[in-house]
Order: sequence, then C-alpha cells, then structure tokens
Amino acid sequence: MKKAFTLIELLVVIAIIAILAAILFPVFAQAKAAAKKTQGLSNQKQVSLGITMYIGDVDDTMPIDNYSFPGGVFPNDVMYWPQAVSPYVKSWPLFKDPNESTSYIWGGASNVQWWYNYMRWPHYGYNWGYFNLDKDCSQFDVNPPSKTYYNGPPVSATVAASPAGTVLITDSKVAGSGGGYYTSELVESPAAATAPGMCTWADGGWGIGAFGDAAGQYAGNPTSTGIVAPRQTGGMNVGFLDGHAKYYTPGNLAAGTNWRKGINYTAVQITDKEKYLWDLE
Repeated sequence: MKKAFTLIELLVVIAIIAILAAILFPVFAQAKAAAKKTQGLSNQKQVSLGITMYIGDVDDTMPIDNYSFPGGVFPNDVMYWPQAVSPYVKSWPLFKDPNESTSYIWGGASNVQWWYNYMRWPHYGYNWGYFNLDKDCSQFDVNPPSKTYYNGPPVSATVAASPAGTVLITDSKVAGSGGGYYTSELVESPAAATAPGMCTWADGGWGIGAFGDAAGQYAGNPTSTGIVAPRQTGGMNVGFLDGHAKYYTPGNLAAGTNWRKGINYTAVQITDKEKYLWDLE
C-alpha cells in the first residue's frame, strides 16, 4: 500500500506556508525600504559634501537655486544648483533617491522637455529661502537683464551660526501643476509662510494648502510638509551645512514650531528659534 498525503494534510501545509508568507513578506519589504533609506542617506551626504566643496571654492558663497545668463538662448540660459555643484559630485545618479517612485529626474510627462529632467528635478531640495535670502521680496521673480538670479542674492555660508544644525538639503517632492510647472530642486522651511523676514510663495511653507501638498504628484496624498517629502519610512533624510546627513521624522525636522500634520500652512509659527533647524541664527 502506497503512502500519500491526505487532502487535509496538504491544506494544512498550504495554510502554514501562506501564514509564513504573510508574516515574512512585510518584513522583506521593510528591510528593502530600510536599505533604500540608507542608500538615500549616503547620496545626501555625498551631495552635501559636494556643496561644501563648491562653497569653499567660491569664497564661502552659497549656491544660487537657479539663475539665468542674460542674452542666452533658452533653455541653455538657465542653470540650477545641481548643475553648479555637479563637478564636485561627479555622478548624476546621486541626485536620484532610491525610495522616490517618480522618474522625473530621467524622464517626464510629454509636456516636460528632457533637458530639464536631471538638471531641474533632483530628488533633494535646497533650503533656498534662507540661503538665497530676499527679506522683502523686492527681488523675487525679477527677470534678466536686471539680475541673473530668481530670488534674493546668495548669502555667505559663514553667516550660519551652527552649520551642523542648519538644513542644507532634504528629500523633496516633484510638485507642480498639470500645465508643466514643476519643482523639486528646492524646499521650503516649515514656517516659511509666516517667518519674519522671509520671502516665499504665497502658499509656501508646510501644512495643508502649501504648494507641495496642493499641486502635482502628491496632491491627492497631502503630507502637510510642503515640498519636503517624508518618503523614508515616514520620515526624510536631511543634509546639513557641515556636510553630515541624518534621518528625521517630520515632527523633529519641524522642531521649534507649532507644526503638526493637518495644520494649515498659514498657522505654522516659529515658537523656539533655538530649536529651529532652518534659519541661519
């Protein structure tokens, strides 16, 4: 008489395998996300160090988020900060975050020209509000030939009171409108819409209604963090002015403010400047 498994035994084995798979697959997914977060953190550290080397070669002057060459031929008359620091980074793939699902750094929608992708839409945004400071907005969006930069003039890196405690870059969203206006090369601070001496967009900063939560790729899934993207297991990687990089939760990165998820962007205020990681004081 030949021995064989009964139907009940086979069903039990299949059930056990299914249970084990249900337990292990999420663990594998978490491990994969953690590995990508670590790779993204390494990318940001290398990009941050590239920026610090650039700063050292230009008399401690911060990069300009973007600037134009008066009389140039579009699109070659516009340069963004990744292009300026690329000689110090050497590898364009470092500007792409492993945990970002969009591919705008390499390709985009039909209304998005290819020559902008890797130059304009890195996955790490620059703290332009403080490093390209224009306190009264008098220079905001003033076109060439009156000036070559988009916002205020770049500041000296030496004005930052604590380079190790001043945000330089962080994970950013590809945000914008269906008409083709997108941005990811810059981020805005949590209290940008209300901070004294801060020039920003009318819907800048963090919170519901902020630009990054109201337009573009993330419009249907607002995070209350503006253009900053909490894509690293609920948080974000952050590069600092001294060149180091660290993982933060949104609440920790908004330290020194009354920010919380779900708050309106116009209600976010700085409550403790000593804890605020974004300004230069």
